[in-house]
Amino acid sequence: MKKNRDPRWEEEFTFTLEEPPTNEKIHLEVVSTSKRMGLIHPKESLGYIDINLADVVENKRINEKYHLIDSKNGKLQVEMQWRASG
Repeated sequence: MKKNRDPRWEEEFTFTLEEPPTNEKIHLEVVSTSKRMGLIHPKESLGYIDINLADVVENKRINEKYHLIDSKNGKLQVEMQWRASG
């Protein structure tokens, strides 16, 4: 998202797993990049979250707003769903 103070990604990702990820976490990080020349840090982390996937498996779905770690006021809305095949 270019020059946007309230970006919305509205993207969907599907992962196929052999077993329920009850001991795993997913790490989501928001990064700002710049193509301007001469910058010391062309990529800057705006914050991150780690979500315990056991919560997703147990509840079948989460739809939460998280405060980004290492961010003054950044938030990330995440919706996840666990579906067993068969």
